[in-house]
Amino acid sequence: MSDFSTHHFSAQDGTRIHYRRYGDRARAGTPVLCLAGLTRNSRDFNKLATRLGKDRLVLCPDYRGRGQSAHADYRTYAPRNYISDVMHLLAVEDIHRVIVIGTSLGGLLAMALTVAIPAALAGLVINDVGPDISADGQTRILDYVGVDQRHATLEKAAEAMRETYGAAFPDWSEEDWLTNAAGTYTHDAVANNWKLDYDLKLRDALAEQAKSGALPDLWALFRGLAQLPALLVHGALSDVLKAETVARMQREKPDMELVTLDNRGHAPSMTEPACLPRIIAFLERCDATGHH
Repeated sequence: MSDFSTHHFSAQDGTRIHYRRYGDRARAGTPVLCLAGLTRNSRDFNKLATRLGKDRLVLCPDYRGRGQSAHADYRTYAPRNYISDVMHLLAVEDIHRVIVIGTSLGGLLAMALTVAIPAALAGLVINDVGPDISADGQTRILDYVGVDQRHATLEKAAEAMRETYGAAFPDWSEEDWLTNAAGTYTHDAVANNWKLDYDLKLRDALAEQAKSGALPDLWALFRGLAQLPALLVHGALSDVLKAETVARMQREKPDMELVTLDNRGHAPSMTEPACLPRIIAFLERCDATGHH
């Protein structure tokens, strides 16, 4: 039996959004919302959410155009719509207080939620992202997004991922890489191969957003965390979150907890032995700060 159930709802524009639900609201802990990286999906959180679901309700959505959520007009693949979809999910689930765990793009969306729904947030776990995203990391991400990579078998997909990202996860086993590939690719029955599990038109969305210029002031968003408990997870080998950005984040928010993982790049799974107990303890401290 799986540790989760699958659900769908219709976003404001009618796009069908899929999410996984772990645990249940009868458990004492504050609910948790897990937000994935740019091209990632709810499967990334399976191991973490299974553990956290023992104490609380955990929701893991697929953004529009990713995983089992419907593909939409690529022009809607933008942060304002991801935020709207997430707020819709919280309304559907009747959740008024939540801890957000966000990886990469998900961490930036978590910061944006401190502005959109500040009273609903009990705490934030930000996984390997900050208000300054290194140029190296940005270039690498923009180079691979929307490229149609296919593999004959899931094992070959895992092998290719290991070749590309091995430096970021030097201690991963073959099984770890296979699990990661299973969360990244989906079987194409027509072509009889494995393809990336997101809408490749995401590349067009990013190109248009880059052309339109003005990015929000991410440091202003980060300051929205001022009154909130926060924990930052940092992969010491990360090409997205640099040590100097971490240092500035600590200066801006001295009470922010920090977990640095020496043997990890972008982005940690958060189930690492040096990380998971810290996350569990942090969530318990958030539970103690108020009702849920």
